[in-house]
Amino acid sequence: MPRERELEGSARDVDAVEDLADKFRSGEFAGAIAAAQSANEATQNQLCLQADGGVKRADPLSAFAAIPNVSKAEEDPDDELRKIREARRSQMQSEAAWKKQGHGSLRELADEREFVATIAPHERALVLLDDGQSDAGQECRKVLGKIATRHLEAQFCWLHAERAIFLVHMVQLEGLPAIFVLSHGEVTRHLPPAQLFRYSSASSPLFAGHLARLLQATGVIFDAEKDCEDASEDESSDREDSRRRFRIERAR
Repeated sequence: MPRERELEGSARDVDAVEDLADKFRSGEFAGAIAAAQSANEATQNQLCLQADGGVKRADPLSAFAAIPNVSKAEEDPDDELRKIREARRSQMQSEAAWKKQGHGSLRELADEREFVATIAPHERALVLLDDGQSDAGQECRKVLGKIATRHLEAQFCWLHAERAIFLVHMVQLEGLPAIFVLSHGEVTRHLPPAQLFRYSSASSPLFAGHLARLLQATGVIFDAEKDCEDASEDESSDREDSRRRFRIERAR
């Protein structure tokens, strides 16, 4: 019985296909076919905006195939070079203005009055507070002096603790030397000895790089990469000097 039903179903399918073919031959579906073709032609002949601003009838799926992708246009080498020159020119103008303000060295301040007058106009400034009696303070002044020559974006100063009576009483110092970071005369960060010497002592060749990185983190200088590279070179040089002295001592 299932086999007979399967054969009957196949026969009906064949009859249906032949009936549909007869209708196509007789033109019974001519209207439907014409409507479908007309709709397809309408789709292929829509008004499409061209790159030059004009309008024409075309297939929207292919009308823009020949238009180059302006977002992927090749960069003009001359334009890139012009941008580099403009950036360099702007940097040089900023550096010239900073030098006129006294940037580029570690300036010793006479007293708190000079401290207020010197620091107030600057967007980025720091002052080292030290008693002048420790090797660590002396090394901080030496390192800050080198950093100041590379980072004209900030004003670097140092003030003897005995001349900073008001500042010492206003801020709870944890020890000396200490650095204060300022913006337009307002203290934004206080760096006590615990932070200054967290990763290395003042006498370490790595101290300059660590201090520059710390100052960058406070925002007072822009980029400490060059300072860190120089610190690494100094460390390598010190190691080579130590090996050389050791070899000389052994030879004796």
